Amino acid sequence: MKRIHFFLSSVNAAIFTVGSLFATVHPPIAQAQTVQKDYVNHPEKANIEYAVKNRLMWLYPDGNFRPEQPITQADVVAGLVNVKGLTVGTPVQGFPANHWAKVYYERANKDGMLNGVVISPNKVLTREEVAKLLVNAWQNVRASVTQKNSEFRKNDSYVQFVVGSRQMRPKAGKFPNGVATSLYDSFGSLTRAELAYTLSFMKKDFMEVREAEVIADKMHNSIKISGGYITV
Repeated sequence: MKRIHFFLSSVNAAIFTVGSLFATVHPPIAQAQTVQKDYVNHPEKANIEYAVKNRLMWLYPDGNFRPEQPITQADVVAGLVNVKGLTVGTPVQGFPANHWAKVYYERANKDGMLNGVVISPNKVLTREEVAKLLVNAWQNVRASVTQKNSEFRKNDSYVQFVVGSRQMRPKAGKFPNGVATSLYDSFGSLTRAELAYTLSFMKKDFMEVREAEVIADKMHNSIKISGGYITV
């Protein structure tokens, strides 16, 4: 009888131990549901998800995006390099050796994206500074620097140029000369959510341009001249 009692006591103890183990590994559903991503109700949710899915930006380890956090120069450079899928770089003189964005800056440097830009990876950029990087990045896509320096656009701020191209959301504030504006603020910072919009728009534009180039090349290569006539 004592042996039976001892056996039952051992089984109960084992069941309690195993039950405790699974309670730890698998928390209650109600507790799991309290964890919610911080952008689920954000106006830029679709662009945030697109940017994350296409590896233009990232989520933090806790699963949040921090949509209202101001972006740094390194954030913008890394995002634009990802948009263009750049893989080849050249050294950036004086860049911090152990900085996480070193490889991105090298690729941006090779691309010409950093032309006329003061390198400061940890700096929170103004919207005007972000816009200059966007214009530089799109020079070999849509000749944006050439357009910005044209007689017609040379007096525009960089923000005017990129907002007009839909690469940046409009925002009330001030022009670089301090005059108030309802659309082209140059002094405010750009949030991570706003950058998600910008990078998503530019990625789609970049893909469209590349697809158009492929179609144009195919048409060009299919043109034949026979008997004085052009055939496609």
